[in-house]
Amino acid sequence: MVTTGANKARSYNGDYMDAGRNAEDIVMAFLRDRPDIIGVDDWRELRAVQGADIDCAIKTRDGRVTLAEIKSDKHLGVSGNVLFEIFRINHTCRPDRCGYLGWSCRSPATYFLYYAPAIQKLYQCRVDKLQAAMQTYTKAERKKTRLDWVNTDSIKSTINILIPWRYCKDIFTIFDVSTYCNQRE
Repeated sequence: MVTTGANKARSYNGDYMDAGRNAEDIVMAFLRDRPDIIGVDDWRELRAVQGADIDCAIKTRDGRVTLAEIKSDKHLGVSGNVLFEIFRINHTCRPDRCGYLGWSCRSPATYFLYYAPAIQKLYQCRVDKLQAAMQTYTKAERKKTRLDWVNTDSIKSTINILIPWRYCKDIFTIFDVSTYCNQRE
């Protein structure tokens, strides 16, 4: 569990970062053990790609290199929704920089890899497929689209779209990563 809210000084410190780092470590360990993957380059410490929302490059046996963004979502697999971060607001910066697209919209990654800690599963989807699912959902249910406002920390808020699973079920491949979770405890 992580704490968000207006009382929190920075969301990218402490428990929030620890949960994200744990998810990334679990997912990367899983990827490194896959027989179809010959290498995983960890890019998390590279400042240039941190802002671009890319965590790693995955090299496959067939010669491809794909980029992936790893996220942790404690509600995935339990709530019936998939989180899609649409917008981030900074309440204290210069007004001309007050908002920017969320990672779900702007990441140049090929894959989103969501770790679901409540059920110890990894949900993998192509970024373009999740973006299309969001469009399909919001077009079909415009007035009923579920938005989620998060007081991210003392200076930022995040707006998410909660996409019902029925719009996403065909785009995800789900893997059991429980053995990797147990190694981290």
